Amino acid sequence: MTTGQTAAEPRTEERENDDTSDPAGQESPPETLRRLAELVNAQGVRTSIGHRVGLRLYGDRPDPFPRSDRFELVAHSPGGWEVATVTVGERTGRYMVSLPTIGVECQSVSPDVPGAVVDLILAAMPKEAA
Repeated sequence: MTTGQTAAEPRTEERENDDTSDPAGQESPPETLRRLAELVNAQGVRTSIGHRVGLRLYGDRPDPFPRSDRFELVAHSPGGWEVATVTVGERTGRYMVSLPTIGVECQSVSPDVPGAVVDLILAAMPKEAA
């Protein structure tokens, strides 16, 4: 008789919602940003979506490296410069828009009006020389 471990079938949990939404029915930040990127790209602006991970060290906590994940959409000028950064608020679902080229650090925009974010990005784009 041989004894040993046998491989078990991996367990998968079925979800009623697809992977792009949370239990409350809101889209996940990456999906929301992908939809926004489509709107911005339709206006001829190049975008990229990145995943930023932040780690901090706290020596007096059980978890000394708390992690924060953030997805962000970055809009680029024709020359490749960063014109705008957009994130989605974790709790509110609002767009948080940063426009460093015109000195706006954080503009909050309702998720119901993604066109307002597109307008802010277009306003921050450098003007073409005539």
